[in-house]
Amino acid sequence: MSAPARRKPRSQRDPRHAPRPTPRPVAYHDDAPREGSRQFSDGSVAPVLLTSFDVSEYTRSVPGRIDVDTDRIEDQIDEAMEDPQGAGPRDLAELHRDLAFLHALESAALTETRTMYSSWTANEARITAFLASWLWERHWWAHALEEILETLPPGPAHGRRRPRPGAALRQVYVERALPIVGPGWTRVAGEAVTAGHMARMAVQEGSLRAALEALLHRVEHLPEVRRVLSEVIERRTHSLDFFHLEAIARITRSRAEAITARLVLAVGGDPLRPAGQRQADEDISLPSIFRRSADRASLRSARYEITRLLPGPDAPGLLGPIRAIRRGISQVTTPGGIDGLRP
Repeated sequence: MSAPARRKPRSQRDPRHAPRPTPRPVAYHDDAPREGSRQFSDGSVAPVLLTSFDVSEYTRSVPGRIDVDTDRIEDQIDEAMEDPQGAGPRDLAELHRDLAFLHALESAALTETRTMYSSWTANEARITAFLASWLWERHWWAHALEEILETLPPGPAHGRRRPRPGAALRQVYVERALPIVGPGWTRVAGEAVTAGHMARMAVQEGSLRAALEALLHRVEHLPEVRRVLSEVIERRTHSLDFFHLEAIARITRSRAEAITARLVLAVGGDPLRPAGQRQADEDISLPSIFRRSADRASLRSARYEITRLLPGPDAPGLLGPIRAIRRGISQVTTPGGIDGLRP
């Protein structure tokens, strides 16, 4: 009996199953469909929102660490202190305190991301891809501020403050209730909650940029510090563009998303507070940072670009820093300076 005929390989029987010469890369967050991909919908799933921001290009071009010449900063500090028109010990100490406040905010990016990842927002592939690179960016921005802080004389010490009742309740909510309540109500809200998260991050990124810009005039005698702060400001333009485009596209396409965004901003606490939790020196640092009227206008503009599109008035918590600045700004130039501010 003759041997059975050997079966041809599948690739020879059907050319469609022939192996590809090179593997096609996995890029689920691409802004445009790849050749040969399939797109279909039975109408039960909303189409993915695509803005003009190129996420793929951003993830490939994130530069990473910012080089900081600490030796040069130390030399410039010595020159500024010797110059009668330069920065004095008090100016440098206040700069240290205000930069330490902003460093705490920069370092809180993981807290904000954890909130987004525990909700519907984690289903948005373009957003999660962006956040992965954005976290890397925020890490290096915070690291650059830390390197500057190590060269500056320490800021004025302040005694331990008793937390206010509202701040204490907020801390209990964030540490105990939020991990349980947050994923629950955001799951009920569904895709609409993403509009709120994008709105919150747009306000936060815009506020942090306004804060850094407000410090530039105070580091005129420290060119290396000014260069580093300017680089952080320039790099933040990309993240600010992304969050603005994502937030505005969502809150303008449906009233449900606009209402949810307003709710997220209300319950999420002020974007200039990590997870909405009050910082110890914010009553002193905020009026010190935004001591000029132009800087306060930039801060208001960073919020208004988003809140003007939302229904209803701004919640009191969202305007907390503005009110803190108004309470303290009159004392910035009084005898005793900013150190005389009451908590």
